[in-house]
Amino acid sequence: MLADDEAVIGEWLSRDGAFVCYREPGARVCRGLRVAPDALQPFEDISLLDGKSGFVFAPFRVGREHPLWLLPGGDEMSVALSRASCSGEVEAPAPVPFVGERQAQPTEAYSRAFRAFSDALRGGRFRKLVLSREQVGPSPVDFSWAKAFCAACRRYVHSYVYLFHAPQTGYWLGATPEILLKTEGAEGRTMALAGTQFLRDGVLREPWSEKNIREQAYVTDYIMDCLRGQGLSPAADGPQTATAGELAHLRTDIRFALPSTGMLGSLLRALHPTPAVCGLPKDEAFRFIGAHEGYDRSYYAGFLGRLSPGGHTALYVNLRCMACSGEAGAFRLYAGGGLLPESVLEEEWTETERKLQTMKYVIEKGKSHVYR
Repeated sequence: MLADDEAVIGEWLSRDGAFVCYREPGARVCRGLRVAPDALQPFEDISLLDGKSGFVFAPFRVGREHPLWLLPGGDEMSVALSRASCSGEVEAPAPVPFVGERQAQPTEAYSRAFRAFSDALRGGRFRKLVLSREQVGPSPVDFSWAKAFCAACRRYVHSYVYLFHAPQTGYWLGATPEILLKTEGAEGRTMALAGTQFLRDGVLREPWSEKNIREQAYVTDYIMDCLRGQGLSPAADGPQTATAGELAHLRTDIRFALPSTGMLGSLLRALHPTPAVCGLPKDEAFRFIGAHEGYDRSYYAGFLGRLSPGGHTALYVNLRCMACSGEAGAFRLYAGGGLLPESVLEEEWTETERKLQTMKYVIEKGKSHVYR
C-alpha cells in the first residue's frame, strides 16, 4: 500500500503545468509549486534575477540553448512526509549495494577527456578542473516519479531533494548536498564543498589527503575573493568533514551580511559556477570544459531553489541528479569530480561510478505504480 504522502504527490504530479516538488535538508515537509507552461519566465543573464522571486532552475551554462527558468508564484502545495519517508532507510553508514551494472574500466570518451584535462593541468594552465560525464540508459516502463522522489527523501535526509518538470526541460530529479546561496533577510551564507572520500562503517577510511585539502582550499579562497569583489565582508568556518549518503566531503561554511537584498541576481552571477563544479582560473576553465568535456552538461552543475529577496532564499548546486525527456525517454545520469595535476584516471572514474549510485538507487526504488 502506498504511503499517503506518495499518493498525494503522485496525484499532484498528474496535473497539467510546469512544477517543482522539493524537500529542504532534514525537513519533514515536502513543498511544491506549479505554474501554467506559458507563465514560465526564461532568462539568459543571471543578473536579471535582481529583485525577482520564485523558484529558479538554472543550467551550468546559461544562454539561449539552456535558459534559466523562473517559476513565479502559482499553485502551491505542502505535504507532511510520513514516517516511512523520514526514517528507517536513511543515510546509512554502510554503502548502498551497487545497483545495475558497474563499469570498472573507463570508457574511451572519458579517458580521452581525462587526458586533455590532465595535460592542461600538468602544463600549468589550470590549478583545478572539474571533469564530469553522463550515463544514458532506458527508463523503466513501470517507473513512478512520485515513488522515486519519496525514496530520495527517505534515503538522503541531509540533502536537498527535488523533482522539477517543464515542457522545455523534461523531468529532472536530484539529491544535492551543496548550498550555493542562502539568505534570511540581510544575512547570507554559502559553502565551499570539495574533496571526496568514501565512508567505511560511517567513518573516514583515512585522513584527508593533501590533494583533497588543496582542492577544497582553492574553492574556499575563490568564493571568499568573489564575495569581497562584491563589496561584502565574508567570514569562514572550516573546513570540516560533511557526509552525503555514503560519501564524505570537506566543507567550509561562509557567512556575510548583505547591504541590499535586491542584489541577489548579481551575486549569483558572480558565484556561479564555483570551482567546485568548474575550475580555476574560472573563466578559462569554463571555456575549456565546453571545448573538451565531450558532452552538454545542460542543467547538471547548474543551481536551483527558492529565491525570495528580503525573505528566505535557499539555492543549491544541482549535483547527484538525473534527467528524462518524454514519457518513455532515456534516463541521463550525471557525475563528476575535481582534477588536480596528480589525479589518476582509474581513481577518478571509480569516484564517478560511486556518485552515479545516488540516482541508480532512486531509479530502482521508483519502479512500479506509475504516476506521470
